[in-house]
Parts: sequence; C-alpha cells; structure tokens
Amino acid sequence: MLLTPADLTLFADASGDRNPLHVDAEYARRTPFGQPVAHGVLAAVAALDEVPGPPGEVSGIDLEFRRPTHPGFPYSTNISHELDGRTRVTVAEGTETCLTVRVTHGPGGTAVAEPLQPRSQPRSFAPEEFASGLAVSGQYGPGSALETLMTRWPGAARLLGRHALAGLLWCSFVAGMELPGRDCLLNSVSLRLRPATGRPALEYRAEVRDFDPRFGLLTVEAVLNDSTAVVAEATLETMVRRPAPGPDSDRLTAHLPCSDRLYGRTAAIVGGSRGLGAALVLALASQGARVLVGHRGGSLSALAAQGAELGGEVVSCPGDAADPAWSDQVGRLAGGKLDLLVCSAAPPIRPLRLDTAGLSRVQTFVADAFALVSAPLAGLLPALAKTSGRCLVVSSSAVTDPPADWPHYVAAKHALEGLAQWAAARHPECEFFVSRPGMLLTEQMNTPATREIAQAVEPVAAAMAARLADSAPAKSRPEIIAH
Repeated sequence: MLLTPADLTLFADASGDRNPLHVDAEYARRTPFGQPVAHGVLAAVAALDEVPGPPGEVSGIDLEFRRPTHPGFPYSTNISHELDGRTRVTVAEGTETCLTVRVTHGPGGTAVAEPLQPRSQPRSFAPEEFASGLAVSGQYGPGSALETLMTRWPGAARLLGRHALAGLLWCSFVAGMELPGRDCLLNSVSLRLRPATGRPALEYRAEVRDFDPRFGLLTVEAVLNDSTAVVAEATLETMVRRPAPGPDSDRLTAHLPCSDRLYGRTAAIVGGSRGLGAALVLALASQGARVLVGHRGGSLSALAAQGAELGGEVVSCPGDAADPAWSDQVGRLAGGKLDLLVCSAAPPIRPLRLDTAGLSRVQTFVADAFALVSAPLAGLLPALAKTSGRCLVVSSSAVTDPPADWPHYVAAKHALEGLAQWAAARHPECEFFVSRPGMLLTEQMNTPATREIAQAVEPVAAAMAARLADSAPAKSRPEIIAH
C-alpha cells in the first residue's frame, strides 16, 4: 500500500475531512509527526482495495489504529478471514502493525446522500468543553469527489458499496472536523450500517459519551439518519492532542536572570522557532545578545517581541539550514563575524526499527540530521573563528541510554558529537560544547505518556545559555554541558 499527497487531497474533497494534520504541510510540520498524516479511514480504504473477490453487502466495519501512516512510504497488507466470517486486513510497517480493519458482511443498504459542501475549517474545543453531553449536529453528504475516489480504489468500492463507503467517510468527517475536530487522532472506529435505499438528505448528531482529561481520550457516539430512520451508527474513540506550551519568559528568567553579559554579541541558532530552540533564543536574548534565528518558515513576530522584552534582539533567518545558501545569508547578516553558533535543529522523530523494512527511513533520518548540523558548521565556522567564538551542538541523553525504537536518532546524535569533536580539534581558536538533555516537553515529545515525565525546556535552555555566557574556558574539547 502506497499513498501519495494527492490521495490525501482527494480523500479530503470526498469526505469533507480537511483537518490540517492531513492537508496542511506547514501545520503538520509543527506537530510531533513533522509531516502530513494520512487520514485513518483513507488508509483503511486503500488497504481494503487489495481484498479480492466479488462485491458483497457490508453491515459493519471496525477500525483500530496503532501507528500513523504517511504518504510516500510503502506499507504491507495482510488479508485473512476470521471464524465469525469477517474479513480482516492489517496494515504494517515492517513488523509493527499500523492499522487493523474488520469487515462484517451482511445486509447494509444502498443509500448515499446527495453531495454537500460541509464546513471547511474544523471545530476546536478546549479540554474542559468535552463534558458529557457536548453534542454537534448537521447535514452530511460525501463531496462530489466520491466518484473519483471510487475510481482510484475500485476494489474497496466494489467490496464496500457506496453506502458503507459513504458511512466511513462520514466517520472521518465527524472525528476530524466536528468532535473532537482539529486536535483529533483516531484510535478506533466502530460503524454499523442499517438497511436503507435511495438518495436521502442525511442528518447527523454526534455526542460525547466519555472523556479522560489526563490522557485526552474521547469517546463519541454518532448517528446518521434520513427523514424516517437511522441509517448508520458509529462509536469513535479518539485522542485529543494538546499543543506543547511555548517557552515562558517568566519561567526562563527564574533560572537565568536578565543581564548584559552578551551585549554586543551576535548568536546564530539553527532550529530556533519552537521547543528547546525557541527557549534558547530567549535565553540568549535575555543576556543582551542579537540572535539570528534559523527556521523553516512562518512568522517569528511573537518570539521577537519576547526577545525584545528580555533585552535582546531576535532576527528571523528563514530557510533550509541544510542548504549552504542559508549559512551565506546568516554570515551576511552577522557581518562576517559570529560570536555564538547553536545547532539545535533535527528532523521529526518517529519510532523506527533497524530492519530491512525501515532501513531506508533510518538512513534518510541520519543523513537529514547530519546535514542540519554539518552545513551550518561548514558555512559558519570561518565567521566563528574570527571572534574565537563558541559553538554548541545539542545532542541527547539517548546517546548513553538508547531508546529501543530510536536507532536512527541515536546514530544521528553520535555522528553529530563526532563532528563536534573533529571541529574542536581542527579549530583550537574556538570553544565547543555538547549538551545532552533528556526528554523535553516539546512538540516532538508531545504525547499523553511523555507529558507526564518530560522536563520543561526553560531550565535546560537557561543552563546552556549560562554556560555560553560564562567567560570560563571550556574544560574539555568539546565540553559536555550537564543537565
């Protein structure tokens, strides 16, 4: 099974599920996934497209999601038939199951609603609004792209029929656009179809049945009916994503009081728009530095305003730090002389196994992570050498305590530390530091489990900035900053 970005757009048009996690690359980049995630129902439809056999009536469909799927990556599928007569399809990435689909065969009707143009922007609720009884309602009909969707996956269309396929699209729309809406991650779908005929105008109602605020687990019951009877019922189990908090100036200055120790100094930070990088921007600004911030895109106005309030200057330097042209831009803005260089950028982290199925992704991650540090070092070390400046490479505690699903991350951080050691040996006029923070509460680590144990970024950033501002020479080459 292989999905493309065009498939995500087609599914969004057919279902009405235009959740930005699926269709907005810039939005998805700022999430823990780092890239668009395929609609869960889309992945199910694509998997069912591989089921052979003649068309048959479908009375129920159950979906269970364990890992996200992404466009551009191949996934394996396995088809089997269970003792109760249901067809079972699993989608896997290597040895890890991503999705399980179970299809119950039986009378399910043939009704398909008239095409409608549902809302274009998803609802958004505060966690406290998910009290029992919160409900939404409206009319639903698959978009005009339904026919194109059925042509794209004719096997799934044949197996499910229009009524069951439309029911699945409705489930995706309800979860991604209505309840919980924008912050939705599907865990499971249980859809039951009732006999129906014709092309009715369908109306739906979705209501919160249960919500666990600690883990963000939400259960929604939804019904779809025509003018006379219920034609589909669904139970949707979702996780409500909560954005990671941005760096807080007050928390930062509690660990690192404002000073002018870096007044007149220019610093460049690779990967400084969010998370630890943004906290480092504010920490250096609080010491009076002019901070050139490397980031992929978007506005840094809020971060710049915070930096100015702390006594520094924050300058946006958008672009791809792996491209030597970015370092040229920063070098010009720095006037050819740089006092501090901080390498904090990294590709999005996702669990991977070192097996033949995941090997190409492991290799790509290591190459991308290395490029985000090696290119700035290659381009900016000459400017740093002119001031006998300091360079900090952000590594991770994972190099000494390797997580089982992060072979790519561990390998990349070891490579970056090796590069820092080489640079320290070849540029004795500069000082080099390596930081190994533990798990931090950033979007990269923003899951219900890690939110309970991850460390805030402010004290970590404060410790790094304090060491860079300290005039004491490095104790080793490079010096490891403890946390």
